[in-house]
This record gives sequence, C-alpha cells and structure tokens, in this order.
Amino acid sequence: MEPTIKNPNALPSALRCGWWVNLWRALPAVRVRRAPRRLRVCESLSLGEKRMVAVIQYEEQKFLVGGGTGSVALLARLDSAPDFAQLLTEWCERQR
Repeated sequence: MEPTIKNPNALPSALRCGWWVNLWRALPAVRVRRAPRRLRVCESLSLGEKRMVAVIQYEEQKFLVGGGTGSVALLARLDSAPDFAQLLTEWCERQR
C-alpha cells in the first residue's frame, strides 16, 4: 500500500520536481573514504579476574600491554617476533 499525499503542493519544490529520485538512485555509488586507523588492538587475552594482556599496534610499532580493573601498564615494546611466554613470565615475576 503506497502512502497518499493529500496536498502535493504542500511538499517542498525539490520533492515535487523529482530530482530526489535521481539522487536516491545515485546514493549507492557514493563512497565515503575513511582515514586509515593508526591505532589498533592486534590481539588480546583475558587472564581471568578482570586482568588482560594485549598487543597494541600504533603505525608500525607494537606494544605488549597489561591491564587490570584499575590500571594499564606497558609490559614491553615489541621490535621483532618476541617470546611472549618469556615476557609474560617476567611480568608475572615483577608483580609478586
């Protein structure tokens, strides 16, 4: 069921002339370009009890961060393929 318009003269002139139909048809061709994101979470892991570790990438740099309910800490700057087990072990030792 199509809606009916009781008084077509009450519509704005743009709607009466029909140019909006052409605009509506052209909208799928319009593309919005977003700026590339420079900050992203590469991977994260929950350690239970509201604790987590994550690899964060900013541009070409990567960081290993850890967090809990009240804080976030930089654990290591990742230059190349790190030994995550070693980094996590060292961090846990420092927390004791």
